[in-house]
Amino acid sequence: MKKNEWQVLPKHPELFVGQYVVPNFMSNSVAIQVATDEWLVISPGAQLLENWQAQFGGSNIRISLVMPNGYHFLGIEHWLEAFPHAHLYASAKAIVRLSQKGLTNITALEQSSPNLPQGYRWRFPPGHRAGDVWLCKQYADQEGVWITCDSFLNYERMSNRPVARAMQKLLNAAPGLKMSQVVKWLIVDDRQAFKSWVLQELKHSSPTVLVPAHGEVDRAEDLALRLT
Repeated sequence: MKKNEWQVLPKHPELFVGQYVVPNFMSNSVAIQVATDEWLVISPGAQLLENWQAQFGGSNIRISLVMPNGYHFLGIEHWLEAFPHAHLYASAKAIVRLSQKGLTNITALEQSSPNLPQGYRWRFPPGHRAGDVWLCKQYADQEGVWITCDSFLNYERMSNRPVARAMQKLLNAAPGLKMSQVVKWLIVDDRQAFKSWVLQELKHSSPTVLVPAHGEVDRAEDLALRLT
């Protein structure tokens, strides 16, 4: 996947993933087309904005911007400059930290949700002090998709950037599908509650596609098993 460009997720024509670097680490933004002129963007990266406008249109688009936890907000100001009427969303727990960073007029997803295509639903993992929000897709006979935040990483290789590479080695964060050690030790405040919840979710949905906040999309029939 090319950096700073949006690419459609195969078999899911409404779902696009864009990669960008911040800070030093490969990160993902997710865009979902809700209607002809309506979009939902999760963790919008500033570096992806120009390509977005060239590929999908200008400021007349109705757009909802979602910060999937209290730390994924670095691109929001750039997107609000381009889309001043965009609606901001986050979990209630994340809003507490985001408000401290000067962000206002954020709607709690537990209370009100932007429009979503059929089959999508918000999920709120327990035990996260950062207020993580996931978006999952499970519809008819389509493969299940989990769009997670920082809980899982999937870097194909070690980074070429010295700082990022050193952190990956220290935290055993690459290569391959990993649980983020930063989340495990610093963000999750109830690991047992989180683990039990994930295992229960896997029983119900058995996803075969993972779109993490950092790293590559993982598509595999044994994905659910590897996430346990």
